Parts: sequence; C-alpha cells; structure tokens
Amino acid sequence: MKMVKLAIIDKTGKRISDYDLKLSGEIRDDIFKKAVFFENSLFRQPYGSNPLAGKRQVINVSKRRKGFRSTYGRGGSRTPVKAMWSRGTQFRFVGAFAPQTVGGRKAHPPKSEKILMKNMNNKEWLKAFETGILASFNRNLVEKNGQKIPKDYPFILDSSIEEIGKTSEFKTYLEKIGFKEEMTRLAIKKVRAGKGTMRNRKYKSKRGPILVISSMDKSGFKASKNIEGFDVLTPDLLMASDFGMSEKPGRAVLFTKNAIDELMEVFE
Repeated sequence: MKMVKLAIIDKTGKRISDYDLKLSGEIRDDIFKKAVFFENSLFRQPYGSNPLAGKRQVINVSKRRKGFRSTYGRGGSRTPVKAMWSRGTQFRFVGAFAPQTVGGRKAHPPKSEKILMKNMNNKEWLKAFETGILASFNRNLVEKNGQKIPKDYPFILDSSIEEIGKTSEFKTYLEKIGFKEEMTRLAIKKVRAGKGTMRNRKYKSKRGPILVISSMDKSGFKASKNIEGFDVLTPDLLMASDFGMSEKPGRAVLFTKNAIDELMEVFE
C-alpha cells in the first residue's frame, strides 16, 4: 500500500495536521471508464414502441379476379394496402402495415424488454472507486480536466467546516482557501444548442469540485448545497463516476476529516 500524505486545514485556511491516506497507488483509466458506463446504465429507463404500432389498419384487399375491392388486373404490387374510399368497384388505397410504407410498422423498433443495465464485478468496481479517489488527489490530472485549483491542493478540511451555517460564509471560506478562480469559472452559464432548450434543460453549466460531508444533518451540508457548480454528498452516496469529469478520472474533491474517516472504513 502506498501512503499518501494530505494536509488538514481549518476555518482560517491554516494547516493544523496531516492525514495519511492508505490506498493503492495505481490509477486505472480503463477500469474507471468501465465503471462510469456501468453506473450510468443503472439510471436508464426501459423504453419501447407499442407492439401494435403500425398494425391497426384493415388491409384485407382481395387479390382474386372477381373479389370485392380487388387489385387484380391493375398492375399493383403485393404490398399490403388499406382502402381510403370506394365507389362501386373502384377505390383508392395506400400502402399499410409493411415496414416500407407510410404509416406502417417499423422493421426493428426498440423493445422495452431489452436489458439496458450493464454488469461489473464488485472487486473491479472497488478498484475503479480507488482510482477515482487517487486521481482526485492528483494535481496534474485535475488541472488537465480544466479545473482551477489552489497551489497547495490536495488537502482535507477540518471537521469544524461542517458547522458553517450560511451559504455566503461557505463561499467566503472557499475563496479564502483558493477556489475563487474556480468559482468564477463555474458562474458562467451558456444556452444549450438544440431542442434541449424546450425540454427543461436550457442552460449548460460546468462541473466543479465535489464536497463530501459526513452527514446531511450538518448545517454545512445545507449551506454548501446552493453553491453553483459544487456537488455536495455524504460518503455513503458516493459513486465512482462522482470522481471524474465524464469518463475521465480527476475531479477536485474536498473531504472533511469525519467524512474521509468514514469512507476509509470500506477499504480496511
């Protein structure tokens, strides 16, 4: 096991002690990418077309010589048709039911019984989770993914941070420890191109750091929840994909001392 030493900083931004993180030093991008696809598949909702779609038409047009509404002698193809109007023995028809016709069924429609969820071994997922944590504490990977982080990153926050009660106070604290440039980057919102603007996702905003607080009952959890671009979670809600920017590992993470102690119990 490789020992990673992290500084613990208090409310004033001063280093008060060190924390030893005991995790494997290998970062596996391939396993992390697989874990992201696996976790994303858990939230996919089954979808499919109606089994009767395109099959509700009456298409009993005769091909016999003396049949009523017959296409015999007209040089018509054997495509299934439905009659639109009739006048004696004459009628107008259109193609129906067959896949190549207007209003017909689809040849291979999406089926709701299809299994969308992917599978992943427990040990493999745990390795991806370790990769996410180690990559988030790797300064080069975090900067490579476009985040603006302090010069002394990575570090851990003292547990007293969890008692901050106001969002304005939490923003001031983040600026004090060096995240002012990152908060400026996250404040920029752009209008999404395409039809997403009509589907309740008009704006696109950038993904920022993640705050991990030991409990939702802490006042700091509620105070930090409204900061633009920051995600706030507890250790029991963390997933491997939370530590990455899309499928790339390396996202700035701010653990409190109590939160990382609780998380490390999983690896003991």
